[in-house]
Amino acid sequence: MPLSKQLGLSLLAVLILVFIGTLWINVNNTRDFVAQQLASHAQDTATSLGLSIAPYAAEPDDLPIVDTMMNAIFDRGFYQSMVLRDANQQILIEKQNPSSVEGVPAWFSKLLPINTPQSITDVNDGWTMAGTLMVQSHPGFGYQQLWQNAVQSFWMISAVFIGALVLLYGLVTMITTPLLAVVKQADRISKQQFEQISRIPRTPELKRIVLAVNRMSAQLAKLFTQLTNQAERYRDHSYKDTLTSVANRRAFELAFEQLLTDGEQHSQGYLLLIRLSSLSEVNNEQGYQAGDEYVKLVSQELQNLLAQPTLNGTLYRISGADFVILLEDTAQQPCITFTQAIIAQLNAVERSEYRLGTAHVGVGSFSFGDSRTDILERADNALAGASVTTQRWQLAHQQDVLHSNTQWRTQLNTILQQNQADFVAQPIKDMQGGILYAEWFARFSTGEAEHFLPMGQLVPASVRLNYAQKLDELLIASALTKLIDHPQAIGLNVSRLSLSQTSFHQWLLHAVPDDKATCARLVLEVPERALVNGTPDLARLIEQLKDRGVRITVERFGAQLAAITHLRKIRPDYLKIDGRFVRNIHNEPDNQLFVQSLVNIAHGLNIQVIAEMVESEAEAKCLQELFVDYLQGYYIGKPTDTKV
Repeated sequence: MPLSKQLGLSLLAVLILVFIGTLWINVNNTRDFVAQQLASHAQDTATSLGLSIAPYAAEPDDLPIVDTMMNAIFDRGFYQSMVLRDANQQILIEKQNPSSVEGVPAWFSKLLPINTPQSITDVNDGWTMAGTLMVQSHPGFGYQQLWQNAVQSFWMISAVFIGALVLLYGLVTMITTPLLAVVKQADRISKQQFEQISRIPRTPELKRIVLAVNRMSAQLAKLFTQLTNQAERYRDHSYKDTLTSVANRRAFELAFEQLLTDGEQHSQGYLLLIRLSSLSEVNNEQGYQAGDEYVKLVSQELQNLLAQPTLNGTLYRISGADFVILLEDTAQQPCITFTQAIIAQLNAVERSEYRLGTAHVGVGSFSFGDSRTDILERADNALAGASVTTQRWQLAHQQDVLHSNTQWRTQLNTILQQNQADFVAQPIKDMQGGILYAEWFARFSTGEAEHFLPMGQLVPASVRLNYAQKLDELLIASALTKLIDHPQAIGLNVSRLSLSQTSFHQWLLHAVPDDKATCARLVLEVPERALVNGTPDLARLIEQLKDRGVRITVERFGAQLAAITHLRKIRPDYLKIDGRFVRNIHNEPDNQLFVQSLVNIAHGLNIQVIAEMVESEAEAKCLQELFVDYLQGYYIGKPTDTKV
């Protein structure tokens, strides 16, 4: 039972006892007083009347006079009975009034009976006793007085009781409100929500408790901010260009190498090599400060162009005059349109001192399995060609081995009509070999034995042709069908584009089973970029899924530290560190520091950490020393056919 109820009920019980006791004592004392007054009244009447009738009581002929005198007093209605007896105790005159009482409830008379005593006096005729007179007061007057007093006392004590209840409520509220605020603040602190209690109680003891909790919250918030800033400094120092604040060559090499070797994502897209054609002349003729302004101008314009929500691109500065933009999952025509927009914008800000032009662009495509050297060489050759053309950009020539959009649309429609998918599973294990869950990767047969469609081309095609949501819905529905009879937990990837659609949110909530035991075996992996570009609807969706028992993993984490601020809102169960920071980590001190800072932040938020793309024992051992909780990769376990 809550403390507020315990205090309230305890004090209420005390008040009720005080109310009943006070009322009973008051009424009972009044009853005793009335009984005494009635007894005194009867005795006085008996004495005075006895003296008055004494001269006539001894003579029988004078009894009418006595009767008249007794009637004069008895008819006033204050007496229950009057009895005159002779010396032999024979009744000479007797008068009785009914015992009913007007205006007083019968239950009250029974609850508090008034016993009126009989007052007896001797009637003497000189020295001879002529008889006795008995007088008994009527209790009606007493009951009326007692009833009026009880009613008045009841209302007065009730008013005091109600006032006491109001004061009691205020007292309990004054005590429990700060305590409840402290409890809620403690819960928020456990969730790394370091807010302050704004209402400070005036009671000194409660005030000290609230202020102490506020100080603790402020200190923990400061510590968490320091951890976040430390991680950001590590990243800036290792992976950010100091002049333009964009990613540097080291970050480009890590990211590009992952794109080309990531067997899970099968990424494809285009690399744009952008060279500041006039930088050398500006440095020589106007000084390095002017050259730095030139570099920052171009960098800012490129960042503005990349801010378009439809683009999935990242800007890098790989040398003094060279920038690179990686466009993931982008078709040729959108890439060309974007390249032309770059040239148009840079031409618009061109100055007279840029005699060789602001910049030239060489474009080369890439896909999973390509060589980084070959791609850069193609882009560099295209850049050389662009430097002698008026349009200032050129696309590297290569044979197109990908399906056309028409072919892919037909293939996607066929897949959707079949309404089923096959999966392979790769386990995620802890350091002792226990399986956390298995990530399921979809595959679709080409119709030939042991031949499957290239997912590295299928997924980008689905994005390009607006089939991404339908494909996600198919894969999730197929996996949920298999999950019902599957004993282990499974993980499913959800694309960023699907997560941005409200219609997908509604479909997913309808598709996920209500059975919490089944939901507990489902882990949804959402990309980090979805958090950065997410909406309140996404946070609401994740909250609803977690309420049903579904676990959430944020994958490819670490590329954008801005996502850290969103972790406290959505409270995922796991973070999967981007493979670019895991590859060869035992030989990369910068990556070790960065991963360790991410692990500290995640553990501070009660979130467990997964490292993907672990390919060697040395990497696994290093990650264990950095307190990573779980590992995934070919060294841990290769993808295998799912078994229902």
